[in-house]
Amino acid sequence: MKKTIHKMVMFINDLSFDLIAKKKSDIGKVLLYSDSRGTEIYPRFKHKNPYFSYIRGYLDSYSVEYELCPHKFTSLLDFLEYTSENQGYSHIILHCGIVDFAPRPLSSYTSMLKDKENYLKKMGWYHYFENRNDFLCDYEGEACLQFMSREFLINEFIPALEKIENIIYVGINPVVNDWRGNYWRDRPDCINEQLEQDLIMLRHFNDVVDLSAWSDEEVKYYTVDNVHYNRKGLNFIGERVSQILAKKSS
Repeated sequence: MKKTIHKMVMFINDLSFDLIAKKKSDIGKVLLYSDSRGTEIYPRFKHKNPYFSYIRGYLDSYSVEYELCPHKFTSLLDFLEYTSENQGYSHIILHCGIVDFAPRPLSSYTSMLKDKENYLKKMGWYHYFENRNDFLCDYEGEACLQFMSREFLINEFIPALEKIENIIYVGINPVVNDWRGNYWRDRPDCINEQLEQDLIMLRHFNDVVDLSAWSDEEVKYYTVDNVHYNRKGLNFIGERVSQILAKKSS
């Protein structure tokens, strides 16, 4: 029964994607490339469904291509690889980074590194990820570190990213350490170290949606679990992306 329901959900998601992606536009083509934060996540049929992203209703005059959390670890690396093979966009909304910047237990880091190994070796970047010892804190008995170090981000990734034109970067909000929301466990004590890399990204791009100054009350108001947004949070982001695009198109 669960498999049947899951197949139905995926069918609806695919149908929604096809209907939206085929919208005609005289203004230009927009790519929305997002990790799991690009849509609502509850109930399940809303997750990865473009009808429940923050673009619907704000960019109706554009033809929007959606890449919504296409990988288990949807990373900035995946975005870079995708845009090297898919081009011709008037504007690109980049809503990734938390997977790369949030401290994760060593076992999770190892799993993600295995997933990205081929691409990192292809780009000549694998040595940045080997034999790491820049641990930040312990979490459930494991040392934690960020997938992308500051050194890699500054020396390699941002120079590669800056070659792509018309990026709008959607940033990362703080985590309220004593509030879980709908999440089932606490997050690492060092979780807000992710804001350091986020700040580097914010400083390197002109067109950004900066969420780093959200107060504890705003995080609780706009998210369901410190990370994923409710409809109010998605509308907040959608409005700001729309304002940036309107300014760039005028």
